Amino acid sequence: MGKIRHVSFDLWMTLIRSHPSFKTKRAALFRSFFSLEAFAPEKVEAVFRETDVLINNMNEITGRNVHTFEMYLLCLHLLGIDIKSVHPDKLEEFYSLSEALFFQYAPLHLYEDTTTLLAALQEQGITTNLLSNTGFIQGRTLRKLMAEWGWDALFAFQLYSDETGYSKPDVQMFNRMLDKAASLHTDLLSTEVWHLGDNQLADVQGAQRLGITATLTDIVHNPLNKLLHERCLCLT
Repeated sequence: MGKIRHVSFDLWMTLIRSHPSFKTKRAALFRSFFSLEAFAPEKVEAVFRETDVLINNMNEITGRNVHTFEMYLLCLHLLGIDIKSVHPDKLEEFYSLSEALFFQYAPLHLYEDTTTLLAALQEQGITTNLLSNTGFIQGRTLRKLMAEWGWDALFAFQLYSDETGYSKPDVQMFNRMLDKAASLHTDLLSTEVWHLGDNQLADVQGAQRLGITATLTDIVHNPLNKLLHERCLCLT
């Protein structure tokens, strides 16, 4: 690998993971809010999982982004609910409650030293960004989380699929990242940009289509902090 001047990070299962209780609590909130007591809590949670996987796969295939509220409606449909009876305001109301729950059961850092590593990259003149597909949790919420943790000051910019309208591995998503990264450096080459993520299709293949250096990360076999130490950072 040649010189790296900019590092792009996926978010979920690359830098953070869900709180162990959050998804169960969210499904319970959905069941209560939409008066779905006729369905077992496990059934509602299973429908959320099914929808999450389905929409993620669809977004990766089409390169587009299905809106969170459409995902809620699909969950209701899979439970046999007539979605024509759902007022749009109820979807926004539920999202607000879900966001509050998200911060109550906040995601966890995958690595204890992430803040230190991001700061070290910044100190060495290597700029960084987040490049994340979204689903049930929107970019507006993730931006609040980054600000709460102080990570927003360590990333030069953040790009989320619900805000761009495109999902990885679509070239539009990576092109936007390259354009923003190029505005931070003179004569930046795509090979000087390194994208790190946990999804072979969305992160690695998507980035490599544009000549971006890309590496698959795995907390057990190919941990991100080890990769950064080996290839970018000169830390003791």
